[in-house]
Amino acid sequence: MELGPCRFRAYKNHIMDIVIIGAGNVAHCFGHLMKLHGHHVKQVISRNKEHARELAEQLHAEPSDDLIDIDMEADVYLLAVGDDVIVELNDQLRLGRRIVVHTAGAVPMDAISRISVNTGVMYPLQSIRKESKNYPEIPLLLEAANDEVLKRLMALSQSISASISVVNSQQRLQMHLGAVFCNNFTNHLIALAKFYCEQEGRDFSLLAPIIRETFQRLDKYPPESMQTGPAIRNDERTMALHESLLTNYPSMAQIYPLLSESIHQFHK
Repeated sequence: MELGPCRFRAYKNHIMDIVIIGAGNVAHCFGHLMKLHGHHVKQVISRNKEHARELAEQLHAEPSDDLIDIDMEADVYLLAVGDDVIVELNDQLRLGRRIVVHTAGAVPMDAISRISVNTGVMYPLQSIRKESKNYPEIPLLLEAANDEVLKRLMALSQSISASISVVNSQQRLQMHLGAVFCNNFTNHLIALAKFYCEQEGRDFSLLAPIIRETFQRLDKYPPESMQTGPAIRNDERTMALHESLLTNYPSMAQIYPLLSESIHQFHK
């Protein structure tokens, strides 16, 4: 796509100057990874002044809690903020032709189209917590408004991740939904099991080996081939006994038959 006389810096060894807007989990993760791989995080901006200062100190960057202070000499501006804040930034921030990317899974790229003509997305397909000292493998899903932005994002992404895919906004949203099923829903089900065990005086730690085994199998086998339990056998007697135990747990009482029927229909 022809963009006119916009000048992009020629990056020696792909080292870039970064401004991070946000100071949460993704900002911490990307900030530390970029610093670790030689990039220069110049500035951290967050409306929470203490959070900006905390992350900036770790990255040897300048902190700020005001967009008016934004450094206009960076190579990439990373919007590592909540989905609703992205919408606000699209109204408040103007960066002309500078490269601006957001990191959200469910927000289209054009949601930041007013900030710059050179926009993109770098979405980490991973559950990230800033408390983690060792970040796991993080697949990155990229989208860019033009070939030049994609080239720069690809260079930046390849320095911090071994798994990179170029997708459009719809495809990214689909993968985000997949991540919700794999991670968010699964974690909630385990949390419910823990709650149930605690309420009934049972030892939740006894379930730890089966939880580990469930996920370790996925390294070797497809999940559909590993399904076990009363639902796949259509063992109505056992399922009825289970449901009778959930009288005092309305959420679990709703979830149990829904998931059991889903398993039965999927494998029928």
